[in-house]
Amino acid sequence: MIIIYTVIEKFEEAENIAQTLISEKLVACVNMWPINSMYMSNKKLLKVNETGVFLKTSASSQEAVYQRLLELHPYECPAIITMNINQAHPAFAHWVQEQTH
Repeated sequence: MIIIYTVIEKFEEAENIAQTLISEKLVACVNMWPINSMYMSNKKLLKVNETGVFLKTSASSQEAVYQRLLELHPYECPAIITMNINQAHPAFAHWVQEQTH
C-alpha cells in the first residue's frame, strides 16, 4: 500500500481532484484536512491556509496516480510525496488493492 501526500490551496479543488482519482479507480480513499503552511517564495515568508491530502492507493497504481495528480494539480510546483507503507491492517490493505487498478 502507498500513501501519496500533497497540499492544495482550495478545499473545493482538493475535493474535485479526490473525486476524480476515486472515480478513475486510481485511489481507494482520500483524507483531507485544513492546515496552515509557511514557506519561502521569492525571498518572502508566506503563510497560507491549504488543504492537506492523503491519497491511499496500491503499489501497482502509484505511478498512474502520480502522473494524474501532476495533470490535475493547480500548483506550478506541487509537493507530491510518496510514502511506502510497511505495515497496514491486512483487511484494509486488501480493500485498497481491490478498489484500485
